Amino acid sequence: MKSLIKIVVVALWLGNYAANAQSYVFKVLANKGDNSVKLEGADWTKLKTGQSLNSGDELKLSEEAYLGLMHNSGKTLEVKTPGSHTVSGLAANLKSKNTSVASKYADFVMNKMSDDEGSGDYRKSLGATGAVDRALASGASIKIMALSSSEIINDEVILRWNEPKQEGEIEDLSYELTFSNLFDETIATETVDKTSYLLDRSKEPFAGQNFIKVKVQVKGEDLKSDDYAITIKPEEETAEIKEILEQLKSEIEGESAMDKLVMAAFYEDNDLLLDALTAYEQAIQMAPNVPVFEKAYEDFLIRNGFTN
Repeated sequence: MKSLIKIVVVALWLGNYAANAQSYVFKVLANKGDNSVKLEGADWTKLKTGQSLNSGDELKLSEEAYLGLMHNSGKTLEVKTPGSHTVSGLAANLKSKNTSVASKYADFVMNKMSDDEGSGDYRKSLGATGAVDRALASGASIKIMALSSSEIINDEVILRWNEPKQEGEIEDLSYELTFSNLFDETIATETVDKTSYLLDRSKEPFAGQNFIKVKVQVKGEDLKSDDYAITIKPEEETAEIKEILEQLKSEIEGESAMDKLVMAAFYEDNDLLLDALTAYEQAIQMAPNVPVFEKAYEDFLIRNGFTN
C-alpha cells in the first residue's frame, strides 16, 4: 500500500514538473513601442523585454513598433506590423529545420542581455551607431575600439574610435587614418569626418593584405591613437570556425537586426571582436532607436575593455 502511495505521489510530482517545464515558444528580446500582451487566460498587460510567450498568447503592436523575438529553437523573428498577432501564428511563419548552432548562440545572447529594457538614454554614450568615450585616462589621445592586435575573418569590418577629450572645442573635426603594411610602408591614407571607417579588404589597396596597421589622428592636431594591427586569421585555424559559421547562417537565414545580434554572439565567442563589433553596428543600423540593441552593444564594448 505504501509503495502504491509512493508511486502515485511520484507520478503526480512528475506530471506537475513536466507541466511547469514546458518550453516557451518565444522570448521577447527587443521591444519598442506601446505593445501589449494577453497571456492565455489573463487580461491585456504591457509587454516587457525578457518575457516568455506561449502558443495560446496574443500580442498587440502599436504604430511604428518593433518586436524582436527569439524562438526556443534559436531562430529569430522581427515583427513590425501594427495590430494583433497570435503567438501560434508567428511561430507558424518560421521554417522548421535543425537549429542546434543558432540555439546555442541565442542562449549566449539571452544570457548576456538584461531582462529589462533599462531607463538610460543610450544615445548619451553611443554615437549614431557606436560609442563615444570622452573620459579616457590617457587624456587627449584617441582609442580605437579594438585589441592592439585583432584577428578577423570577414572582408569588411568597421573601425570605431572615441571622440578625443581636449581643451576647448575643435570646429569641423576630421580624422586622418594612416594604413601601413608589415614593413611599415604606407599603403593608404583616408580622411573622414566621423568616428568610424569601413575597412573593406576586398578592394584595393587592401586586397591581399594579411596584415594591416592603422593609426588615427585628428587632422591638423596633435591628437592621435597608438598603432593597431589587424590580421587575417590563418586558414589552418579557421576551417572549423567557418564551417560552424556557415551552418549558423543557414539556420538563421535572414539578414535582420536580430540575426546580426546572434552573429555578433558567435564572433565574440570565437574572439573575433572586430567582426563582432561590426555585427552589432549593423544590427543598430537595421533597427535604429531600439534601446536593447544599443545597450547590448554598449555592454559588449565595456565587457571587452573598448570603452569605460
